[in-house]
Amino acid sequence: MVFVTQDARAPRGTVQEKPLLFALLVTLTLSAVFVTFPQIDIAISRIFYVEGEGFPASRMGELNTFRAFGQYFPLTLTIVLVFGLVLKLIYPSRPSLFPPRFTLYFASLFLLGPALLVNGLFKPFFDRPRPRNTLEFGGQDPFIHAWALGGDFFDDRSFVSGEAAVVVCLIPLAFFVPVVWRRCVFVLLSLFAALTALNRIAFGAHFLSDVLIAAGLMAMLSIGLAYLFYGRSGSQACDIKLEAAMTEFGHRLHAVRREGITAVRRRLSLAPMLLAPAPSTGENGKA
Repeated sequence: MVFVTQDARAPRGTVQEKPLLFALLVTLTLSAVFVTFPQIDIAISRIFYVEGEGFPASRMGELNTFRAFGQYFPLTLTIVLVFGLVLKLIYPSRPSLFPPRFTLYFASLFLLGPALLVNGLFKPFFDRPRPRNTLEFGGQDPFIHAWALGGDFFDDRSFVSGEAAVVVCLIPLAFFVPVVWRRCVFVLLSLFAALTALNRIAFGAHFLSDVLIAAGLMAMLSIGLAYLFYGRSGSQACDIKLEAAMTEFGHRLHAVRREGITAVRRRLSLAPMLLAPAPSTGENGKA
């Protein structure tokens, strides 16, 4: 499986040549635009706002079902990857269900992205209120533009969008399918991410800047991890090394398990002897 295009084959001046720099420039440009013109966020959210009703899209069953699918799809992928890892440890002599680098790449992407970067770093520091909680849309909190530290809105924070970050992390899956399907899968996953982001805006849960900046941050992280796991020279040997390490670790776990079972059986076999009453003695000290 190949994730990134080799630098020698990438046309000069294209996105393929320096994708990380391109993603960084796009994210910085979007950030500058939304900080300079914060009314864009208000204007986009106002499209889905109805005076006296709030954001009616948040009460539509079909849109809530779509949101649930966007939440469970990444969770299902995570469970499948963990299941494949568990199978490898149970049957260490068999090849991994998924290539080790594939599992490690997506595990790192989800843990470092939505878990650590979004919910561990951005949410606590950039306590921006959600659109439905701002004065412009019937709430009680003032509007705070993107990247502002804001006020004391620690109960319900908007910047950046966690759900948008999660679905954007699914887009790299397109680079692990056969080449003939790659463009189609990339478009479908990108469309799914865009609809999920639009869904969050329609619900009054996030501003446009929340989802776009989250997408830019996840794009930079996914490209950086792709270079780390797939882009360096000699990285093709990583799968072989990781497979061997997992096989060895699995055999060690089996050895520890067997030793533990043997120790328990030995103790159980000695238990009747330890619990047996001592033989009684007569007056002369003989049994």
